[in-house]
Amino acid sequence: MAKREGMENPAPRIDLERCNGCGRCILVCEQGVLAIVAERAQVVNPDACTYEMHCERACPATAISHLFLVIIESPKEQPLSLPTFISDWREKVVFGSEGPQPQILVENERMKAVLVGLDAGQRVPLHPAPQGVFHFVDGSGWMTVEDVRHPVHAGTIVIVPEGAKRGIEADERLVFIAVRVM
Repeated sequence: MAKREGMENPAPRIDLERCNGCGRCILVCEQGVLAIVAERAQVVNPDACTYEMHCERACPATAISHLFLVIIESPKEQPLSLPTFISDWREKVVFGSEGPQPQILVENERMKAVLVGLDAGQRVPLHPAPQGVFHFVDGSGWMTVEDVRHPVHAGTIVIVPEGAKRGIEADERLVFIAVRVM
């Protein structure tokens, strides 16, 4: 995948506190973006990154993350809207002391996408809803779907069928994107 025109540098971000220096990320990166420096993975050639995220998937310590690009276009029967670009979800997420404070990424008659942050111990109660896709981008916790509890962490994607009851609880600070199809 080539770098998108006008896109900020897509090079990975490395959490040096989590990185164990195993080097798996370096082995899977064919572009030579990463190297081991002072016993930790470091970005040494950011302009070579092609945003394929092999390094992120290979990291057993979940120390590597990428910026994500959210591009949403309106259906053809409606006028096109401008794409939405969020260069760093960390600048958009809100953690509320009273519970979740979802930040709307997009909402129209066909879908709704929100970015949600939960502090440790907070939860989204079990509830039925339309079909949804949940992408967990940071932290860890549990997602319950129809009374079955599943562990979730950065990188987990859960697709929940129409009407199924779902709920989420955070073991540690947890961030996810939820997309509801209407």
